[in-house]
Amino acid sequence: MRVWTVFIFAGGLTVCGCELFTTRTPETPTGTSGDEWRFPFTPQTVLENLISAVESRSTVDYMRNFEAGGADSAGFEFLPDPETAANYPGVFDDWNAKDELAWVQSLFSPSNIPPDSLTRLEVTTNRETVIGDSADLTAQYSLHVGHIRPTVPRDMAGRLKFKLLRASSGGWYVFRWADFRSPDHACWSDLKAQF
Repeated sequence: MRVWTVFIFAGGLTVCGCELFTTRTPETPTGTSGDEWRFPFTPQTVLENLISAVESRSTVDYMRNFEAGGADSAGFEFLPDPETAANYPGVFDDWNAKDELAWVQSLFSPSNIPPDSLTRLEVTTNRETVIGDSADLTAQYSLHVGHIRPTVPRDMAGRLKFKLLRASSGGWYVFRWADFRSPDHACWSDLKAQF
């Protein structure tokens, strides 16, 4: 009797559990990385990845623009618009990758930007100079963030200057970011100061 029970049980596993030991495609963790990120072979790809990360609100993809192939990014530096720095003394002192991560996590939080709100970034490159493993890139930007804080600007415009370096992986990343407002506009620095 036990032998038949074992055969019936084994047969049931074979019929019902044919996918029991097969591997499945892993699911992408929610809100971590979008499908648009591309390996940054050029400084221009870094800008494209930044646009994609902002518009998809992907914290992981956003921070990949400031990381040297996953290495420690403690050398990252953000230089705010001078007017914003004067209006928010101390906020940007020694701003590094950890500050950038904390800021973008706060900004992209659903409690600050509802899922159905629009976030849009347009960037036009003015100048790009590549010398060896270093690049300087200057671009005009227009940023719209549909956040819910009534006293914080939703539309920003200005000029960004990136100092990029090439990592050992061959990809480019932003080492230094300087921000400058367009006349009569709020700028990215203002958004960073208030989130």
